[in-house]
Amino acid sequence: MARRSGRRRCPGRLRRNPCHPGRNAGGPVRGLGCPGSGGEGFEHPRVLTLLADSPLATALYVAVRAGQSPGFAGALPPLLDWLPSTLSNDVPGEGESAFCGAAAFASVLRIAATNAPHLAKEYRQRLDAADARVDTIVQARLKTARDRLQTGTRPARAEFSLRQGLTGLGMCLLQRPDPGPQLRDLLDYLVELVSGFGGTGRPGWWVDDSPLPDLSDRQEWPHGHADLTLPDGSAGILALLSLAWCDGVRVPGMDVAIKSLAEWYRRHLRTDERGDPWWPEVVTDPEPVTRPELHLREASQLVPGWCGGLGIARSVQLAGIALGDRDLRDAAVAAARAALLWEFPEFFRPGLCHGPQGAEFIALRMAADESDDDACRLLGAAAAMRAITHDVKSLTVRGGLLDGSLGVLVSQASNEARTVLPPTDSAQWDCLLGITTIRASSRAVPARPSPGKSPQDQRSRTSASARAAPSMQPSSP
Repeated sequence: MARRSGRRRCPGRLRRNPCHPGRNAGGPVRGLGCPGSGGEGFEHPRVLTLLADSPLATALYVAVRAGQSPGFAGALPPLLDWLPSTLSNDVPGEGESAFCGAAAFASVLRIAATNAPHLAKEYRQRLDAADARVDTIVQARLKTARDRLQTGTRPARAEFSLRQGLTGLGMCLLQRPDPGPQLRDLLDYLVELVSGFGGTGRPGWWVDDSPLPDLSDRQEWPHGHADLTLPDGSAGILALLSLAWCDGVRVPGMDVAIKSLAEWYRRHLRTDERGDPWWPEVVTDPEPVTRPELHLREASQLVPGWCGGLGIARSVQLAGIALGDRDLRDAAVAAARAALLWEFPEFFRPGLCHGPQGAEFIALRMAADESDDDACRLLGAAAAMRAITHDVKSLTVRGGLLDGSLGVLVSQASNEARTVLPPTDSAQWDCLLGITTIRASSRAVPARPSPGKSPQDQRSRTSASARAAPSMQPSSP
């Protein structure tokens, strides 16, 4: 496939992004909320973190490899035994998230127990303790969030985001064989957050601040913003609601919330000068832009990987699967393909968050849920991107899941530097990223074939489509 040209920027000149005031268009291409290498914008426990080199990160790597090659299972007990046997008791778990602390520990134990079933009983007590700790944190944070909702004030991004907040903890709850009432309570909160438009026209997740982690340019965002990305914005909420719906975990109003979020993305979908669709990372006006020049994009406006265009596209695709909305899925696939074919002259750092491995991995995950034609288009675009960015794979990388070597390694086959999905009979480790569930077929609700279509025509090749509900009627709590 021919390489597509893009408008290159002068590397020695800093340019303002016309859609994102205050953003430095020079330097590595990464999402507005990305803190860059070496940190995630907040302190994290030294041992129980997946965001840096740590014993827990090493345990995750071996647990993932055990799902690819049983020989790795023997190395798990020493790694898991080295981890703390007791967890912090502070509430609401300041600094803890889906990637740090008890929730991250529980996720690694659950992936290990799935890929090495003979270890499940041995580590059951420690997993139960981690789950109990997560429940305590979720309950405390839900109370704080609901108290805020009662006051009518705007949330901080860390309240609800996948990276730092309740959406990420909800993804961890969804990993459990029986999520219990904690997940339903959390979904109730997200439904209320989505429906909390009030009289301002701004959605409930609108943040009255800057999208940058250090808030250094907050004066340039006088009316705040809505973040559309997967790790920090509404795409994370949409992904959790859609995955939970497809997994049969539903609460009243959840169908309306998914439709409302899907409509938000439908309205804010832009078309560039080539006719390619794309979503902005953030918007400062709840109404879609109409000025043609704001539909144009540069490389800095479409971040590759999990934190940008591919993460948004996957979330919208999941909503289309949950809603049975073919047009929504088509828009997501088209936007993902366009993002993969965009030329990234600064796409030089490996990683899942904003590196080529993350972009390719999400493309594989999306392709697995689509028909052969759409899958081929996505895989072809991913191959073209890989050909352009192959040099980054030879660089030395270090660090954690999102921005370092751990993410690169777990996304690859065990015996070669090739991006692959986990085997379908093993733990789907990318449940940590909010793009799938831990099991390829857990609590499945088979899709109902559309009139005139055979079951073979409707069959998806992975879990999300297979678990999509035949209707959008919420189950009782």
